[in-house]
Amino acid sequence: MIASDVCIKTRQLFSVVWDVVGRSSSLFCQFGFPESLDYWTIYLTNENPGVKAASILSLSLVELSAKLKDGSLTPESVLYTYIEKALEVTRQINCVTDFLPECEEQLQEVKKREKGLLYGVPVSIKENVACKGYPNTFGLVKFLDCPEQEDSVIVKVLKKQGAIPFVKTNTSQAILNIDCGNTLFGQTLNPFNHKKTSGGSSGGEAALVGAGGSALGIGTDVAASIRVPCGFCGVCGFKPTGYRISDKGATSPVAGMNSVTSVTGPIAKDVDGLVLCMKALLCDEMFMLDSAVPPLPFNEEIYSSSKPLRIGYYDGDGYFEPSPSMRRAVQETRKFLQEAGHTLIPFTPPRIDFLVDELFTKALYADGSSTLVEKFDGEFVDSTWTNQLRCCRMPNLLKRILSFIFIPVFPRIARHMHALLGIGSVKDFWKNNVDQMVYRDEFIAEWRKLNLDVVLCPALGPAFNLGYAGKLFVATTYTHLYNVLNFPAGVVPVTTVTQADEDELKLYKGHYGDPWDKRMKEAVEAFLALKWMARERIKRQIKEARRKRDHGLEQMEKAIQKFKQENPGIQSGHILSLPLEELDEKLKEGTLSPETVLYTYMEKALTITQETNCVCHFIPECEQQLQEMKKQKTKGLLHGIPVSIKEHIGYKGHLLTCGLAHFLGVLPEEDSVLVNVLKRQGAIPFVFTNVPQSLFNYDCSNPIFGQTVNPLDHKRSPGGSSGGEGALIAGGGSILGFGSDIGGSVRLPSSFCGIFHLLISITVAATVGPMARDVDSLAFCMKALLCEDMFQLDPSVPPMPFKEEVYASSEPLRIGYYDTDDYFLLPPCVRRAVQKTRTLLQEVGHTLIPFTPPAVDYAMDELFLKGVFADGGSVLLSLLEKDIVDPSLKPQVTWLRIQKTVKKVLAKIVKPWFPRLASHLNALCGVRSVKDIWEHHGKVMAYRKKFMDEWRKWRLDVVLCPVLGPAFLLGYPAKLIPAISCTMLYNVLNFPAGVVPVATVTEADEEELRHYEGLCGDLWDKKLKEAVEGAVGLPVAVQCVSLPWQEELCLRFMKEVEKLSQEERQKKAM
Repeated sequence: MIASDVCIKTRQLFSVVWDVVGRSSSLFCQFGFPESLDYWTIYLTNENPGVKAASILSLSLVELSAKLKDGSLTPESVLYTYIEKALEVTRQINCVTDFLPECEEQLQEVKKREKGLLYGVPVSIKENVACKGYPNTFGLVKFLDCPEQEDSVIVKVLKKQGAIPFVKTNTSQAILNIDCGNTLFGQTLNPFNHKKTSGGSSGGEAALVGAGGSALGIGTDVAASIRVPCGFCGVCGFKPTGYRISDKGATSPVAGMNSVTSVTGPIAKDVDGLVLCMKALLCDEMFMLDSAVPPLPFNEEIYSSSKPLRIGYYDGDGYFEPSPSMRRAVQETRKFLQEAGHTLIPFTPPRIDFLVDELFTKALYADGSSTLVEKFDGEFVDSTWTNQLRCCRMPNLLKRILSFIFIPVFPRIARHMHALLGIGSVKDFWKNNVDQMVYRDEFIAEWRKLNLDVVLCPALGPAFNLGYAGKLFVATTYTHLYNVLNFPAGVVPVTTVTQADEDELKLYKGHYGDPWDKRMKEAVEAFLALKWMARERIKRQIKEARRKRDHGLEQMEKAIQKFKQENPGIQSGHILSLPLEELDEKLKEGTLSPETVLYTYMEKALTITQETNCVCHFIPECEQQLQEMKKQKTKGLLHGIPVSIKEHIGYKGHLLTCGLAHFLGVLPEEDSVLVNVLKRQGAIPFVFTNVPQSLFNYDCSNPIFGQTVNPLDHKRSPGGSSGGEGALIAGGGSILGFGSDIGGSVRLPSSFCGIFHLLISITVAATVGPMARDVDSLAFCMKALLCEDMFQLDPSVPPMPFKEEVYASSEPLRIGYYDTDDYFLLPPCVRRAVQKTRTLLQEVGHTLIPFTPPAVDYAMDELFLKGVFADGGSVLLSLLEKDIVDPSLKPQVTWLRIQKTVKKVLAKIVKPWFPRLASHLNALCGVRSVKDIWEHHGKVMAYRKKFMDEWRKWRLDVVLCPVLGPAFLLGYPAKLIPAISCTMLYNVLNFPAGVVPVATVTEADEEELRHYEGLCGDLWDKKLKEAVEGAVGLPVAVQCVSLPWQEELCLRFMKEVEKLSQEERQKKAM
């Protein structure tokens, strides 16, 4: 059972017990669930009317203690006031994990005894400090059923001194984290800003005290666990010297881990409160219960002294650059202290990088983290721990490799990765202990050299934005230094963040300029104010875009219903079954009206988009265009034909987003050339179809309009980037659509969805191409597009009308063919489709010649990827920086975000084992300069010449080759960019290429797929196998290619393939 289930089950049990035994029963309360605090709130209100809660809560700990002792306040009124406040606070920030009903018994006990120093003071206790009967879970499920058999020593002493422990507070999972969240009790928020963390691991304590829900708290500290939360929550916290206060019962999930001293200490609103607690704790009871604690009572004389101090100070440790507010806090405090007569002396901690990596990190993870990792076995890992645990779980070999890779570019991260290896042997462990002692002696010598009394230095802050603390445990250098040294250290809030600090933060670069410095800057920004506001604005824009989309679809539905009511008896099925040319003929002769056809397709499109989410906008102007058509005397080639358009093709007054929220609100001021020509030819654009975010993906999902699914199998992708078009046409919701193609963006959806498409030579028909249900429809569309209007509106399009004689020819063809490009081996069904089509073509008299495309690996990596990502992906990343990255795009974005130097180093390392991955990584680095761009263009031209020479050597007319398929399961396209080599080749070459579905996946194909190993046996080959599994019955296509400007020949070849494959299927059906 996972942790979240345990919580749910436990809460259900609490509710049942509550109903059975009644609200006043302590039986319920022993479960420790915070809702039971309601009872005590009600009790306070009923039994003690007129208690001035606000007055009680405003008192300092010293004032509160005095009033309790002199009888001005009763322990009951104080306890129930704090119970009420704690309940209020925990409902806001989730800081309390357990209510301790025994506090009522303790309340009665303190009245019978002599009044201790903490008489009647309510105290909150960190979750890992033992209270009898309650488990110390550390946020881990495995410890839920391990209640403590007795109170910890510190709890016993607190009770002896008259304190009343009343709640336990939240902590980070497994303690070793400066956030405060776990899967049992959830995330604790900062009381001053709920977008920020309270810090950790004593974050529940600091948050409760900071919000006024506790007068005194007890936490533990192994690296920063008291001081960071106190700094984040604006309260005072004290880490005493190790063993000055007993740590018996203040446990850790890793028993015996004492390489760095863990300390128990107090948290309060002010320093006097800390002092009162220390006086109370350093008593005979403490010394008797734990003989390891030195019998040193609190030295009041030293605390009360007014002697001027010699104070060393530093505002940066040379390892982690402090935030501007941290630095200013030290500088201002130094000034105040100097003005008060103290002597301030600059002090530099020696060898801080050595201390952080070799002494602290290596000691903390001395066993290579293995014991800690074991504690997470079977656990649901909290998101605040994911980053740390990922590093801990990393195999030692990989840590060593990454450490080596990072040395030149990220030396600090390299040292950290090496430190995470831990300590190899007992001998090394002893040596580390000696190194710590040597360093401690060195530090003390430096201290004494300057004759210092104390040191003033930064405390980490201000509070981190949620999600960052778990990624910046290393930023605790300012605090964990004093754990290694075992020096007492306290945190005092002295100022607040100013606008000037925020302005200065914009210039923050850190010491190293590495990812940690970048995270530090993001972590302390005013809860990422600008980014958060931008993100919220984007969310609002997305919500508005969806609202408009939904409103448009509602308009569409109303228009359909109105038309159907006015025109009953329309044979929709018949209209939808007509091929494009037949439909055109019936529209021109008047057998069918444009209205009937348009509303029929609108209705079908609405149905399909409800199933597949393929339409992102209805174009209401289509109804106006219907009326205008009636006034026209001449009928264009596409008169009355409803057409669908890919979302990024410009239509005046309509969104053109490319799936990027960044472009929401951008409305074209005029129609694109394609839309212009379609309208002049009588076509009626009626819907826009969905695209993947940025178009650089062959899935079809974006944060604005969501995921489009394949109409043939909703668990699969329709392909991309023209996936909305592919899904709509395959589902019967459009008879003719238009997409664009840069690496396969129309051919892949056509293959995945079982429809037809022609990739046109660049500059023909404004770089976009038609998608339809048969080849004749594509040819008919090309006739309509290659007209005077096209040539006039875009002079870059060669004035070459469609050559009907080439398309209608029946001359035998010389056809080159291949079923693999020797870069990415496609599934068995695709190779079978090519081989079967080759046989059918041979049987009808065509000449088939084996053809090997030259150096496809070079074309894919050096020419295509390096050209598409010539800037290393920086422009794309800058667009996504201001956007919500869609999950379908994240794998690609992750690769692009890796720094160029790291990509190159990784490429060298993996090359012996994964040469294809190495080439891919190098390609993603892009090119460096204008000169390199020119050289790249030259390489592309040279490759085209080489390819054409090979083509002409065999006197080929066309080429038959594979196209990627069948349809991938959702989530796989972004993980398999190299698999598009079969389509991207003809983008690099600028050759026309068409897709023709010729078969479906068979059980035999599926059986053969089980033995598929690919060409390289790498992760990509494995992913391809996973992506296409279980596709029996789905379409399989082939690709037909011709030389540039020979679209008619390509279509003629496609028609031949279509005809032969249809005849073959008919024979099998007979």
